Amino acid sequence: MKLVFLLSLLFASLLQAEHIRWHSSYEKAHQEALKEKKLLMVFLMEDECPLCIKMLRTTFRDQPYIKKVNEMFVAVLVTKGQKESYPIEMLYTMNYPSLFFLNSEELFAHDIISGYVDPEAFKKHLDLQ
Repeated sequence: MKLVFLLSLLFASLLQAEHIRWHSSYEKAHQEALKEKKLLMVFLMEDECPLCIKMLRTTFRDQPYIKKVNEMFVAVLVTKGQKESYPIEMLYTMNYPSLFFLNSEELFAHDIISGYVDPEAFKKHLDLQ
C-alpha cells in the first residue's frame, strides 16, 4: 500500500514539473513565433549525445526560469540530419548541443550557446531573474 502511495505521489510530481514546451517542426515553431511575436529558441542536438540529453533534463526542466522562457520564446528541438527542413546553413555547427536565438527575421537575437550549459549559466546568459 505504501508503495502505491509513493508511486502515485511521484507520478503527480512529474505531472507538475515545469519544462520547456518543445516543438518538433522548425517551420511550425517559426510561424508560431511570428504569430505570437516571440523569439525562436532552437536547440540543435544529435542522436546519442549524452550532453544533449543532460541539458534537456537539467537546464530545461524543473528550473525557476522555465515559465519565463516559455513566455519569451517558442522553442524547437532540431536533431542533426533530421528530414524536416531547418536553415542548416545558418544554424551550422559541429558542437552539440547548441542553442540559437532568432528574431522574426531569423537573425540572431542573442549570442549562440555552444556545448552543454548548466541551469545557472543559461539563466545568466539570458539575464533571467
